[in-house]
Amino acid sequence: MRIIKLSLVMSFTALAFFAQAQEGYQMKPNEKYTEIDFLSSYYAQDGNNAAVTGGVGTEELTDFANIIVVNVPLDSTQSVNATLGLDIYSSASTDNIDNNRSSASVMDARAYGNIGYTKKLLSKGFTYGVRGGFSTEYDYTSINGGINLAKELNNGNTEFAFSAQAFVDSWKTYFPVELRGDVSVPTKSRNSYNAQLTYSQVLNKRLQMSLSVEAIYMDGLLSTPFHRVYFNDQALPDIERLPSTRLKIPLAVRLNYKPNDNLVIRSYYRFYTDDFGINAHTFNLELPYHISDSWTVAPFYRFHTQTGSDYFLPFAEHTSTDEFYTSDYDLSELNSSKFGLGIGYTPLYGLARAKVPFTKKVFMFNSLTLRVSSYTRNTGLSGYAAAIGLNFRF
Repeated sequence: MRIIKLSLVMSFTALAFFAQAQEGYQMKPNEKYTEIDFLSSYYAQDGNNAAVTGGVGTEELTDFANIIVVNVPLDSTQSVNATLGLDIYSSASTDNIDNNRSSASVMDARAYGNIGYTKKLLSKGFTYGVRGGFSTEYDYTSINGGINLAKELNNGNTEFAFSAQAFVDSWKTYFPVELRGDVSVPTKSRNSYNAQLTYSQVLNKRLQMSLSVEAIYMDGLLSTPFHRVYFNDQALPDIERLPSTRLKIPLAVRLNYKPNDNLVIRSYYRFYTDDFGINAHTFNLELPYHISDSWTVAPFYRFHTQTGSDYFLPFAEHTSTDEFYTSDYDLSELNSSKFGLGIGYTPLYGLARAKVPFTKKVFMFNSLTLRVSSYTRNTGLSGYAAAIGLNFRF
């Protein structure tokens, strides 16, 4: 809570500083500028199906996440973007790696960063880019790299885009306290590769659509070493065991329709299937409405349903002779719903601005967004989230 308060104090202190220089400056539409986005969010959940304790026990968790995204145009055709993030979270289930009962007292952090370069070949309608990054947490480290390509046709009304990325992860294996010295895993590495093809089309001045297909292949240690599984034919649990490879295929369609100047209807549907036996459908609807030139409200709703994995069974329903097993309810049959509201404020001249000393440049506090949501699923898990976003232009 102290961290959240500190973040808000810093945000409003910055607002007070920039408000000292309210001069009549407006960003020009064709002006090149550095853009900085800051997002801070808080998420809390609870439930009674923790995978760490075999599918029963508290799922209490809190997460305080902070992200900074910077995009710097080098010239009219090139740009560099960078992302830095830090998540600070507590988890009762993680605490239960060593203890049978606990509260949400374990505090951990995840830090990550990515940097990318994009180049546009305007005469050919072609864009390409490369990116790389890292992520580190108490039990794993990860590095990644990727490429993206895009080709515009039909005066920019049609676009084909391709992206590919690879992640190379390394686990630090932590086992449940009662199993240490008695269990092992075949590898401590995990690799993921994904490729996505997207077709986007402007159908008319009010309707746009996109279609995408993606393939994700994973190999290595795909189970979590500190997840317990209990059996119906023996008292001693084992760690979660899953196949060493997994293929995921999501297919998605997105439609954006603008019935009038104030309202946009953003709809999204995704079908997902994998070789763990999960088939899923996800539907998302968001309705941004412009109350005025400065204010926007955006209610949204997301529904997700999936079949259970072939390897999932609840607490103490597995047989110890099975080859693979998990009691992680993320892999169970489930339905979930998420609904919420976003509010955006983007005044014509920004919220505040100030001239940079000894230059002709202007630093603008451009917009402020707030977003709250509630999440429930039929396994008993529920959560809520609140986020604040700040956009700056230099």
